[in-house]
This record gives sequence, C-alpha cells and structure tokens, in this order.
Amino acid sequence: MTMAADTRAKNTRYIVNDEFTQATLFFEDESRLEFEHTPTSRWAKSSTEGSMADEVCRSLQSFRLNAKHLQLFFTDGSNAEFHRDG
Repeated sequence: MTMAADTRAKNTRYIVNDEFTQATLFFEDESRLEFEHTPTSRWAKSSTEGSMADEVCRSLQSFRLNAKHLQLFFTDGSNAEFHRDG
C-alpha cells in the first residue's frame, strides 16, 4: 500500500480555516497532523511521536494548502488530496 492510500484509509477528519492557511488531519489513533502555509511560514507537525500522524509527517516530501485542497506529496512518489466539506 502506498503512503497516500494508507493516509486516506486511516484519516477520519480534515478541517481547514477560512483563510486556507492552517489545516489539520485527524487519524484513527486519535493523533493529528497540523499544517500551516502562509507567506512567511510553512510547516507540518504531528501531535504525537510514533503515531499515524508522525508516520505521515516523516513520509512527506512536500505539501500544498490552498482554497482548492490540501495535497500531500510523499517520498514514495504517491500523493493524497483532502477537500473541505461543503
């Protein structure tokens, strides 16, 4: 299974702020992966070491966060997209 497929399968929720500068992915193990992408700041961090969020974070090559989606690019060459509901 690719990292993208594993991430999608274990993701339980995606939220993003109204400005599309901060987002959070929640996972089955209750961990979360937080993202920020502003003109002066770009980072991703997991809530807990050894968690699914940590595994995803360590496997990231890069990410894109904008009004269209959160797109994760993984070191195995796969990618996953998450869209805001509604």
